[in-house]
Amino acid sequence: MRFTPICTAALALSLGACATQGVQEQQRSQREDSVDQRMLSAQSGGDGGGSIRSYTLAPAQRFRMPRALRSDAPVLPADSPRQTLPPTTVCAHVILAADGAVQRVDPMSDRDECAAGLLPDNADLLQAVRATVQQWRFVPAALCTFAAGVAQPAALDDCSGAISEEPVPVTLSFAFTFEVRQGRVSVRQGKVAQ
Repeated sequence: MRFTPICTAALALSLGACATQGVQEQQRSQREDSVDQRMLSAQSGGDGGGSIRSYTLAPAQRFRMPRALRSDAPVLPADSPRQTLPPTTVCAHVILAADGAVQRVDPMSDRDECAAGLLPDNADLLQAVRATVQQWRFVPAALCTFAAGVAQPAALDDCSGAISEEPVPVTLSFAFTFEVRQGRVSVRQGKVAQ
């Protein structure tokens, strides 16, 4: 399921050739990087590198999803030699600690759409994802418990009025699609729908 891009960014990077004499002009080429992010839905079965445990909620509980404070888009390094690349999807489980910090970024292997991201030729793409996503920050996910008989707020991510908020670790799954055309890089990223 495709969601509206969570974040898109454009960044012009300049690569220049060093002039050996003062008469020569420095040559530059520009590359645009942008990322469209989508969330992947949970799948049962498969070999996803371990199962992801679901939380079971009591009637007076609500689960609050983590909220991104920082979620920059991955970019290829300025010195990347790639001049062409068909749309190539790299998928990753983003494991968040109870405090909202990124604990790990693991490649996903349980979906056909993610297979290209596991190929050795695309290790630089996975590295770009890991390097960027490790810097992401979140307001932590939480189990919010309300007093019995008390009406819960209408907004699903609102825990106001809860008698307790227990921060919990979670795993989110994201897909990042890299493409390079004539030296221009674009990366679409997204959470994997739940």
